[in-house]
Amino acid sequence: MAKEIEKKYLVIKNKLPELKNGEVYLQGYLCLSPLIRFRVTGDDTCINIKNVKPGKIIREEFEFHNQLTKEEVEELKNLAVKRPIQKIRYKIEHKGMVWEIDVYKGDNEGLITAELEMPNEDFKPDFPDWLDRDKDITNDENYFNRNLGDHPYKEFKNEL
Repeated sequence: MAKEIEKKYLVIKNKLPELKNGEVYLQGYLCLSPLIRFRVTGDDTCINIKNVKPGKIIREEFEFHNQLTKEEVEELKNLAVKRPIQKIRYKIEHKGMVWEIDVYKGDNEGLITAELEMPNEDFKPDFPDWLDRDKDITNDENYFNRNLGDHPYKEFKNEL
């Protein structure tokens, strides 16, 4: 079993470098406890199981990859307990670490986040200048991908 340790932040959009070679993701959830997610990228479908503990950044994680037909992907979408979301993921290297930049689509248009998988819980990353280090959204449920389908960014952005 792998362990995932990650932090998630908002970005300063006008400082982002040019984003290239992004991958389109369709992401949905089949169960919320434990968290069972599907993610479709090109021909690959990943089923991911996470043991999520509120307020923690370390999670146990299992991943399984397979190629599914379009019909099977549609069935996964129908089985989802939350509306699936779409985003484009870009990877940017900064001082030896890879930041994953997610540019959300559809009802979440305008939301851009950055995630960093860290080697340990106490790791202090060197923040790029395009990252809003004061906007750590790791534990903010508004920004959880599993919530953005049913409560999209366009609904809560004006409340922030």
